[in-house]
Amino acid sequence: MSDGQPTDVLCIGHAIVDRLAHVDEPTIAAAGVEPGAMTLVDGPRIATIAALVGDWLQAAGGSAANTAAGLASLGGRPAFVGSVGRDSLGIGYGLDLEAVGVRCELGRGAADVDTGQCLVLVTSDSRRTMATSLGAGVVIDVEAVERAGVGTAAVLYLEGYLLDSPGTYAARERAVELAKSAGTLVALSLSDPFLVERYGELLNALVDDEVDLLFANEEEAQRLTGAPDLASTLDALARPGLTAAVTLGAQGAVLLRGGERAWIEAHPVARVDDTTGAGDLFAAGVLHGIVRGASLETAGRLGALAAGEVISHLGAQPLVSLRTLASGAGLVEPW
Repeated sequence: MSDGQPTDVLCIGHAIVDRLAHVDEPTIAAAGVEPGAMTLVDGPRIATIAALVGDWLQAAGGSAANTAAGLASLGGRPAFVGSVGRDSLGIGYGLDLEAVGVRCELGRGAADVDTGQCLVLVTSDSRRTMATSLGAGVVIDVEAVERAGVGTAAVLYLEGYLLDSPGTYAARERAVELAKSAGTLVALSLSDPFLVERYGELLNALVDDEVDLLFANEEEAQRLTGAPDLASTLDALARPGLTAAVTLGAQGAVLLRGGERAWIEAHPVARVDDTTGAGDLFAAGVLHGIVRGASLETAGRLGALAAGEVISHLGAQPLVSLRTLASGAGLVEPW
């Protein structure tokens, strides 16, 4: 992405190499991690689990990076800020994202800290079991944020997972400061229901004071608001100045802005193979629409289309051009 055009969405998050594989239940048991959940492990444990599988699909990942890749596939101009190790995975990480159209501003960790990895074990029922080592991704340099050009982007997109890494706090705060001073919109993904449990008070303060665009699934949104049901949750998110997108799984999603609401059907797919990255790609579609001034309904349909493509195969990056799919659906102009 060296065409000199401004960045539309600048994404900041943990830089993690995703390694995905279809496995059977005995492999999950041998891995010794909680089935259907994400377990944080150290580097040696990652290596032990990785040895259980002979054939991995590997890609530059992490939640915000997945969103950036989706934006690029839609024809956007995304950038990503994170940190990698001084190892072969770290070198390949930036090259992989640049290859799909994402401009990268990557910090480098200490010489003895490896690039983060996430092993995603997918069983025949599409259930994901993840073992994650954050590695160098737990620290993001303020200097990398400043080099990235936050103030020239239309939207700053932050993954909620950053709250679990104190080494990213200064970078996140500097990014928001630069965004607010430049009139750049601030978008936040809540990332995980348990993260909302841990940081509910802080997240509510951030949503009230800093966030213009909020992304959440139904459970995350309900835990954030403390509301007893979906209707009450949506009412609680109808805050002045806030646009919220809440995914509802197979029931689609709802986008709201003030008194306006758009209910979006899930994009039809022949088969759900792997749900890794579904929320990340939904966010990509919505952001792409909002940056271009689309209606809430069109933005939501772009999100549903992007999520539908990524759940139809293994891996969290699109395998076909989302721009082509969106053009065929009448959601964007042809190339």
